[in-house]
Amino acid sequence: MGKRTTKYNKNKKISNDIINEKMSFKKRFKKIFNKKWKVAILIIVSLLALVGVGAYAYTQVLLNSMPKVNISTNNEDLGIDENENSYYNQVGGITNIVFYGIDSFEGKSGRSDAIMILTIDENTKKIKLTSIPRDSYVNIPGRGMDKINHAYAFGGPQLALKTLNSNFGLDVKYFATVNFSSLPKIIDSIGGITLNVTNAEAGTGNISGINTAGTYNLNGKQALSFSRIRKIDSDFERSRRQRDVIEAIINNMFTKNLTSYPGTLSTLLPLISTNMSSTEIIAMATDVITKDIKTFEQARYPLESMGKGQLINGIYYYVFDIEATKDLIGKYIYLDQK
Repeated sequence: MGKRTTKYNKNKKISNDIINEKMSFKKRFKKIFNKKWKVAILIIVSLLALVGVGAYAYTQVLLNSMPKVNISTNNEDLGIDENENSYYNQVGGITNIVFYGIDSFEGKSGRSDAIMILTIDENTKKIKLTSIPRDSYVNIPGRGMDKINHAYAFGGPQLALKTLNSNFGLDVKYFATVNFSSLPKIIDSIGGITLNVTNAEAGTGNISGINTAGTYNLNGKQALSFSRIRKIDSDFERSRRQRDVIEAIINNMFTKNLTSYPGTLSTLLPLISTNMSSTEIIAMATDVITKDIKTFEQARYPLESMGKGQLINGIYYYVFDIEATKDLIGKYIYLDQK
């Protein structure tokens, strides 16, 4: 019996050793696997980080290709009254950028024949495009009453911003300017834009190859001609056509494949001058994406019913109720009351 017990114990010890060996191997394998897995994860994360840094750096390079124009950042110089009981002092989450379209032959100091305020509204998840007719009769600081589009010619973007803010109670600090001569190149770089053309617009003969009403994919030259039509109706309709062109460009960009962006932006951005830094532009774009801001809408002020065209010393102006317009445009941009 004693020998049997010894043999049994011996066999039991061998079995335990085998089990322990298996457990030890399993433990060592698990330890090694976990270590290698952690290393693999670290490598993947590092690669993603490098890709992210690379993409960010490339975006910075693209954005830095935009000609930068330095203007004052002082609120008083920009016509922004911090003490005024304006709508911009009542609400946050609103960013405004004004787009100026300048005639090519007049260059940087030319008249701003297109004036559009792009509003990023984080509160309502909207992007708003508000146009101001170029013939609007306003006070240009230091120059007196005149057409609003003359402010850019008199003092560049800084005076243009000051005129816009002081007349309409706004706090616009950023601008982007495009020469009309650059518009065809921008539109052609994105493959044209889709626009609805009316019989009246087609009948002007301005749009090459378009003779009847319909929906067309216009190239850059055709779209520029479309935006410049003016004699068939009013300055309000002309500004509507300009908004349609800008909206069509934005819609086209939203539907493009992401892989096409670098090539498109490398063509487009050098044609736009601005006072925004690349960091500010990236921050705004990030807000639009991360906060799911998708709704796009248009407006124009002053309303057509709030004034009329007048000849003053033989020059045509659109004369309107400026205080009522100031109230309406403030409510729309900042409080989303249309």
